[in-house]
Amino acid sequence: MSAKPKKAINLKQIYRQLPRYQKLLVLVLALYLSFVTLLGLLIPSIAEQQLPIQLSETLKRPVSLKDVSINPFNLHVSLTELHIFEEDNTKFTGFAALNFELSFWHSLINGAISIKDVTLTGPYLLAERLSQTEGAEFNFSDIITEMTNTTTSAPSEENPATLPHIMVERLAIVSGNLNFIDTLTDSQLSYPDINLDIKGFDTLTEISNQQDAANRFSIRLQGKNGGEIATQGQLQLSPLNITGSLQLKEIALPEFWSFISEEFQAHLDTGKFNFSTDFALSMSETSVEQPLILTTSQGQFALKDILFTHENRPLISLPLFAAENIALNLSQQQLQISRLYSEKLTLDGHVSAAGLDLVPLFMPNFISTKTKEPGDTQAAEVNTETSTPLPKLAVIDEPSVETASTWSAIIDKVELKEFDIKVTENLASDNTQWQVSPLNLTTGKIYSDLRSPVQYQLDLAINSAGQFNASGELDLKLQRIESKISLEDFSLPQLQAYLSPYLNIQLEQGRLDAHGVVKASSIDDLVFSGDAAINDLFVKDTIQNKALLKWQSMTLSQLSLNQSKHLLSIDAIDFVKPYSRLIIAEDKSTNIGGLVIAQASDEANQERLAKSKQDKLKILIGKLGFTQGSTFFADNSLTPNFAASIEQLEGQVSQLSSTSTSPAKVDIKGKIDKYAPVTLKGEINPLLEMPYLDLALKFANVELTSVNPYSGTYAGYYIDKGQLSLDLNYQLEENKLQGSNHMVVDQLTLGERSDSSLATSLPVTLAIALLQDRHGVIDLGLDVSGDLDSPEFSFGGIILTAFTNVITKAVTAPFSLLSGIFGDSDALDSIAFGSGLAKISDSEADKLETLTKALTERPKLTLSVEGAIDPIADSQELKMHILTQKLAQIGKITPDVMPRKLSASQFPTQGPLSDALISLYESEIGSKADEIKAQIMAKNEQDETQLSDEELNIQWHIALYNLVLNHQEVDELMLGDLATERALAVKAHLVDINKLEPSRIFLLDSRIDTNQGAQEAILTLGAE
Repeated sequence: MSAKPKKAINLKQIYRQLPRYQKLLVLVLALYLSFVTLLGLLIPSIAEQQLPIQLSETLKRPVSLKDVSINPFNLHVSLTELHIFEEDNTKFTGFAALNFELSFWHSLINGAISIKDVTLTGPYLLAERLSQTEGAEFNFSDIITEMTNTTTSAPSEENPATLPHIMVERLAIVSGNLNFIDTLTDSQLSYPDINLDIKGFDTLTEISNQQDAANRFSIRLQGKNGGEIATQGQLQLSPLNITGSLQLKEIALPEFWSFISEEFQAHLDTGKFNFSTDFALSMSETSVEQPLILTTSQGQFALKDILFTHENRPLISLPLFAAENIALNLSQQQLQISRLYSEKLTLDGHVSAAGLDLVPLFMPNFISTKTKEPGDTQAAEVNTETSTPLPKLAVIDEPSVETASTWSAIIDKVELKEFDIKVTENLASDNTQWQVSPLNLTTGKIYSDLRSPVQYQLDLAINSAGQFNASGELDLKLQRIESKISLEDFSLPQLQAYLSPYLNIQLEQGRLDAHGVVKASSIDDLVFSGDAAINDLFVKDTIQNKALLKWQSMTLSQLSLNQSKHLLSIDAIDFVKPYSRLIIAEDKSTNIGGLVIAQASDEANQERLAKSKQDKLKILIGKLGFTQGSTFFADNSLTPNFAASIEQLEGQVSQLSSTSTSPAKVDIKGKIDKYAPVTLKGEINPLLEMPYLDLALKFANVELTSVNPYSGTYAGYYIDKGQLSLDLNYQLEENKLQGSNHMVVDQLTLGERSDSSLATSLPVTLAIALLQDRHGVIDLGLDVSGDLDSPEFSFGGIILTAFTNVITKAVTAPFSLLSGIFGDSDALDSIAFGSGLAKISDSEADKLETLTKALTERPKLTLSVEGAIDPIADSQELKMHILTQKLAQIGKITPDVMPRKLSASQFPTQGPLSDALISLYESEIGSKADEIKAQIMAKNEQDETQLSDEELNIQWHIALYNLVLNHQEVDELMLGDLATERALAVKAHLVDINKLEPSRIFLLDSRIDTNQGAQEAILTLGAE
């Protein structure tokens, strides 16, 4: 027997000889040594070898593990350098070390898995988005898919497992590193310093109060480029209850913008984000629909130093936007913010027909691309034209059927400070610059359900040349606003760019002020009441580059505009030192007539004009007053030039109305060239659709030498001496102007004859000698007419018009006078005839009788007569006359036997006329008349119509008659002879019947270039 078996036998014998307690000690020691060997050596070795293999098979990735160690005495477990690689051997995730220590005796005592300390050192994760499909494809998507499939294939338990009791004295993650790379946008997020610390963690501990030290946690993520995310609080797992605070500090927004930057044309250059809040998250044990209960308080939100650019052009700059004291309740769906605050926003945009240029820059590409798909534009246009307008706001009060509960939000206050808005407007002008800065807005409490109006205050400056202020309330629910507004020192030259395309004027100076109250519920329901004024206005015309209009002030008192009633009411309009200038240039154009620039007419303009006429504004003006007014008139088309002024213009027009039938009262006075007084009194209402006036205009002792340019140019003589007084009374009613006026010319003395080519050929000197009495006074009652609104109206022109009308009416209109003198309402300038005839009817003979009386009373008049024809009517009648003569000749029928009215329908079907028609047809047409009868019979058989012999015979003769009639020819010579016969008939009647001297009647040639206007003789008057 060998030594070893003997030694084993000896050990067994020794063991059997030991006392019982020693045997137990030996057994325990053997088990302990086996445990130590298994736990300290065998298990770590197996884990170190098998763990990478199992993980690699599960994750389909290479896995490495440097070391696994277990201290069997204190149960301290350590794993070091666990790394999971991608297929290209780049690191995906892992950690430097994982250490934890099991508390064996503590676990036994508490009946839980008790871990003294868990520390994960240097964990890291490199997440990467690889492609964009229906969902994002990441470098870990396959892992999630595999885990999902495994979970789905595993049998599900009917009852969820209860939460195990685990106690961890301290749980920590130290120096974690998270990187996310988006290969599609070439963007990256990196948090190289992630730390987590949980103390006294117990899965079954319930949080009783904030002083409880159990389950305290702290998490902190530090960004690579700055910025920090941190949260602290307490955690309870069953039921879920988390309370704590969350802070996001100095988060760089461009890092996140880079993930979506390709979707926008605008680029975010700078910007930071801050957020902090206290929160409480718990699980509801009663509500299934809302299992989570989340509340936040003391929230603070801020965006800082935001700058958007596009191609190095700054678009929007926002130094600060903040929300203070944010409170949220998820279960009650409530959000409350004590204040929204923003300051020094800067915006730079361009507005054109395409809209604001900033809009497409901030519109995602997938939206803009979708809107530009083929067919979409046309569809959008069709929908725009056919669909009804969208409502301004969603209807809030209408009940809905089982609508989901909605969130409610309350903002206690909104403040916007020192905003700077720059807009280049290219819609109605050519690149006009507008700047609204500073803009300040403050509001009161705002409710998301719009339960009460919003109080607000707004003030802004416009181009540093005007200040606007508004305060009031805005009711978004009822779509109504009521506000006090004030506009001060608004510079009117800023509007020049909008006037230049339409008016040839230059706004050199002017300030607009307005104060009042605005009430509106829509664009069609606007009410304004207040006062307005335009001060220091100065307008030049750009044609002559001279002053056109100016005043020191124009005040509109108690102005009221009601859009829904289309009513504008003004208590008083007062002008102080108004001045206007009217200039007639050498080419006789005026500075007024050339002010308006002609516009191309299009459908849009026509629609706007039609709508403006339909919605005509009603105007009420209590008083229109003038103080220290003046006007200047110059006519440079005359040689020498004429100039005059009306000064010291005072007065008023009261009670102007576009609706009332009561006229306004006019009382205005002034002086011509400082000395000659002029007054205008009466009634007027120019605002009615058919204006009304009854005015008395008086000029007293106007020196006629001042109108020498007019008398020399048009009358052919200059005036050496004379004064004029005029009383002009004008009545305008139903668009008919009548004037009954009195003119007195005292001591009129003509001077030298002018060489004007425009001078009248009338005998002016003879007229004056006939009209002037022995005292050198011409006293005339004159009926004058004219357009007082015409730019060519002037006192000099109306004086000469009134004076010369007396002479010119008798000399230049003798024919029109004849009708008036002899009371014949019929026109005497033509004598009508029947078709194809040259015989004067009884009614036309009466006209010639009236004309004869007039010519007898005016022996110096002569009469010219020209014959005229109607080519169609006269030719047809002549054809019938020719055909009748041929039938009578062939049938050898005397005129007294021929029927008076011979036509196709009444033509005899037998006898000599029937035979003559058949013979004439066959001779002129060259075919047998029976062929026509055969054609009629064939057509009736085709139409299945039965005709008697008499009916057939009638249709046959009608056809023959029409064919022969259309075959007749009437030439221009025959028509010229008819015209000549008509002219001869008129002269013969005047000479033979009315006994007028033949020498006073002249016949014009009617054969050559025959007048084809009508069946008449045309009369014209002349003088010997």
